Amino acid sequence: MKDQELLRSLEEVVAQLGIQLRYEKGDFDGGLCRVDDQQLLIANAALPTRKKIRLIARELSRLRLDQVFMVPAVRRVIDSERQGDEPLQLSPSQEVSE
Repeated sequence: MKDQELLRSLEEVVAQLGIQLRYEKGDFDGGLCRVDDQQLLIANAALPTRKKIRLIARELSRLRLDQVFMVPAVRRVIDSERQGDEPLQLSPSQEVSE
């Protein structure tokens, strides 16, 4: 799975959970927060794709996801963040296998 596909899949998981994902400009990386009764995941729009992937996966790793369907490649990326593992190292030509 290529980086853009992986990012889209993570964004779909966020949407399945009813979390609003917003890409904003600023001097921050981002994270999960709550405003009133709405959960938001804010990510810096200027981050490279791989950093967006890590950020979203890290925030998702803090949530209960056992009832959420996702492809195995996406679950592996989230699990690697949950376990504090080193991020999956991919060269530009490598893909995360489904």
